[in-house]
Amino acid sequence: MKRTPIALLGIALFFSAAVSIFAQHVAVTPENKSDDWWVKRHADNVEQMSKGDIDLLMIGDSITHGWEGGGKNYWDMYYSFRKPINLGFSGDRTENVLWRLDHLPLDKISPKAAMIMIGTNNVGHDSTNPKETSEGIKAIVNRLQKAYPQMQILVLNVFPRDNKTDGKYRKSVDEINSYLPEVLKDEKNVTLLDINRKFLEADGTLSPEIMPDFLHPNTAGYGIWARTVDPILSKLLGEKNPAIEPADRMGDPWWKERHEANVAQMEKGNIGLLMIGDSITHGWDNEKELWDKTFGKYHPINLGFGGDQTQHVLWRLDHLPTEKIAPKVAEIMIGTNNVGSPAHKNSPYQVAVGIRAIVEKLQKQYPDMKVLVLKVFPRSEKPDELPRLKVNEINACLPIVLDGIKNVQIVDFGGKFLTPDGTLPKEIMPDFLHLTNEGYQIWADSIAPELGESL
Repeated sequence: MKRTPIALLGIALFFSAAVSIFAQHVAVTPENKSDDWWVKRHADNVEQMSKGDIDLLMIGDSITHGWEGGGKNYWDMYYSFRKPINLGFSGDRTENVLWRLDHLPLDKISPKAAMIMIGTNNVGHDSTNPKETSEGIKAIVNRLQKAYPQMQILVLNVFPRDNKTDGKYRKSVDEINSYLPEVLKDEKNVTLLDINRKFLEADGTLSPEIMPDFLHPNTAGYGIWARTVDPILSKLLGEKNPAIEPADRMGDPWWKERHEANVAQMEKGNIGLLMIGDSITHGWDNEKELWDKTFGKYHPINLGFGGDQTQHVLWRLDHLPTEKIAPKVAEIMIGTNNVGSPAHKNSPYQVAVGIRAIVEKLQKQYPDMKVLVLKVFPRSEKPDELPRLKVNEINACLPIVLDGIKNVQIVDFGGKFLTPDGTLPKEIMPDFLHLTNEGYQIWADSIAPELGESL
């Protein structure tokens, strides 16, 4: 047998160790921090996770941490009902996330999905290069897969930074992102998503109106993030969207009676205008003179039902003799009740999808009918109250979900109900939801030109 000299064996062992050390570079080597706030935040995460009942892990650095700051209202609208935990820590790099995952009671929960957005601090602090950072992201994915083999993992491309496309850090995060498709291509239950263009201007610049410091999203930026990922995240969570699942309220005698009256009216034919909605449309019944003046010549039917959500409208349309009529226009104003209570498990984007489902159902029956979708009217007295923000967000999603659908027009005159500072006056909506006669007059005056053009 040929023997290897001891000196050569030592050299071989040295190079073997060197290769191993290089493979375990900083970005994949768990590392904690000693800052008091960091230690406390981690302890809080441990306590929350120990209680169980968590479906969604939100993993990252200050940008994810910021859901508790500038993104708080969007967190409430899009994630609070999804049983989340915020595992975003300001200043963290991939190695810090790995340490935290190693020191959390992962066995106490069975999450359905995780969303990861990490890596900008690796290159921003010059701790690792872009290739190593991408490997650090993969290491996080692998650590999660080890704990939860069936969990869906959504990895977001590292968000753009620097105002210009040729900025040092913009190029660094772009390089990280260029490696991600390759390093993650064989990973099970992993979805890689790039939403970066949503933050950028057409020329690639990063607007301070989205990220004032060219790194951290402001409130508008968190809105873009939330509504852009919502359909993908909902799918990964295995959710059914209640806003598109037809549901009746036939157990309420008045509701059943009103529906049967709609059926009887429709059976007679001669209807040119469908007025579809909830209590706000229902309220036209108390404004007969204005109703007749504004809509009478179009032969309308009032399909507004107090308390209805999009799913109830869908059920009603399925159980009306729609073949008996040939309307020329439908006017839809629905959605406020879908987000009107914490018990309603809808994101604003899902509600907008429910409105789209109504449009599609109508167009299937009446392909040539014009559909006027009214943006949901403002509610709550002040512009910064959560119910107002929720309907604003539904309205922000409508152009996205209705894009490309023929014979549909989005109509927005909600601002006419408000004072210049955004306050909703009691003279228009005494309960900050339902209209007075003055409010219905604004509606009539605002929609009349649209109806005239459509008909």
